[in-house]
Amino acid sequence: MSRGRRPPRRGMILVVVLLMIALLALTMAGFLFFTRAEGEGIRAVADGHQARLAAESGFEEVTYLLRTQRDNATVWFDDPNRFRHVLVWARDYKRDGDPVRQGTPRRDMLKAGHVSPAWRYSVVAPRYDGPPDTMRFGLTPESSKLNLNTATDEQLTALLTPLLVGLQVDNPQEIVNAILDWRDEDNEPREGGAENDYYNTLEPAYNAKNGRFDTVEELLLVKGVTAAVLYGEDVNRNGILDSNEDDGDASFPPYDDGDGELDYGIAPFLTVFSREVDTSLDNRARINLWAGPQVVQAAIAADLAAAEEAADAEQPPLSAASATFIATIAGNQSVLQKMHSAADLYAGAGAENEGIDQATGGGADPNDPNNAAGDQLPAELAASPITAAEMAYIMDRISVRPPTEANKPIEGLININAAPLRVLKVIPGMTEEAAAAIVAGRAEAGADLLRTPAWPLIAGAVDAATFRRIAPYITTKAYQFHIEVVGYADHLQTFRRLEWIIEMIGPMAQIKYHRDLTRLGLAWPIDSENVLVTSQ
Repeated sequence: MSRGRRPPRRGMILVVVLLMIALLALTMAGFLFFTRAEGEGIRAVADGHQARLAAESGFEEVTYLLRTQRDNATVWFDDPNRFRHVLVWARDYKRDGDPVRQGTPRRDMLKAGHVSPAWRYSVVAPRYDGPPDTMRFGLTPESSKLNLNTATDEQLTALLTPLLVGLQVDNPQEIVNAILDWRDEDNEPREGGAENDYYNTLEPAYNAKNGRFDTVEELLLVKGVTAAVLYGEDVNRNGILDSNEDDGDASFPPYDDGDGELDYGIAPFLTVFSREVDTSLDNRARINLWAGPQVVQAAIAADLAAAEEAADAEQPPLSAASATFIATIAGNQSVLQKMHSAADLYAGAGAENEGIDQATGGGADPNDPNNAAGDQLPAELAASPITAAEMAYIMDRISVRPPTEANKPIEGLININAAPLRVLKVIPGMTEEAAAAIVAGRAEAGADLLRTPAWPLIAGAVDAATFRRIAPYITTKAYQFHIEVVGYADHLQTFRRLEWIIEMIGPMAQIKYHRDLTRLGLAWPIDSENVLVTSQ
């Protein structure tokens, strides 16, 4: 046995030790990578929750505002000072010390870098009138849209046809007819429309609803209505023509026509939620002329006495002569049956009468476009002393709805303070010139004037005959609102985009619809001055 040879085991031990160290190092690196990834994931989730909470803070602040100023469109329709880059929390300053509120553009802060951690929200909305590709910072009342469930055939055709033509739909009337077939109660299809015979052949098969729409998105069940028809080229639903929405089939959506104009689709102009109660702005039941002269006289006298006691009252809302005249009309069924709204009480209501004698009977029907379209006023109304200035009181406090309708909500009235031009134009009796004058006039009118639906008459935006025709179908009230809020940070790229449709029931906000739109992207150019168009 030779003692001069070294055993080879010592070298093997070193190799094994080095291998074990390498494996341990690799394991440790993997563990550190996993730990770091988990930490980043947790932070991302936390940041996402923080962004959501920032957006929900905006929602809560909006509902708080609506509790006290729901009828003042000037404070919630378009106000960048109130709804843009609102600070929720910051590490280094409070709201009253926010540099953005003090005049430093947020985009300049971001370019400079080293911004302080801060969370904000913006309340955003599309702008359909005015310069293209601009936006609003505010709310959208559902009453600014056409109600799918109460609109007449003619109104739906007038609103949807140009929208569908812009989307290059071959036969727009077929889609309109299919929509009408979906909501009507019979199973007889209109030309190009659809009833059960068509829907039962689909996979999976289903029946036509033959009833009211519950949401606008329910239209996707209707023959011919696709996402391209519902939302048009505006796939991210911001009302702004983005580059991918104007390049043909080069990118999604493949169906945009690249003509430099945004085709909106039909969804932005439709609703199923618009309704209001038959009350005055102070939530009192209106004075119904069907109640009889004594009841009406007493109610008007109480109003005039209260106005006289008010310290800031410059003049009574109604003259003694006008009050006496209204009392003579109260309870007169032959007159009331031919009245369509309180606008018929105006002294100039019949001044430009078109001479079409239509005995409608039973009061105004908001679903009949022929009502108030020029039919002769009863002779008893010719002696009316009521002036344009008094119409603010008349339209707020007086109702001529038949007793069988008086306690029912009024559905489908269109808010003339917020409706886009294309929606205003489908109001029965509205002319293009009058609709354009209303859009122009509401930008100049003050908050007090905009509270009454008589403001187009008082301000001279429409003549007496036009106002009488449109009065049964218009409102300046808003109870249901579409709210879209983006929550985001100064120091991060995280954001959340949320939308709600709420109904204000007294001081309480009831959520009718809620959806997370974050997957559509931020979309809104909230830091661009090019999207700001405001008269404030």
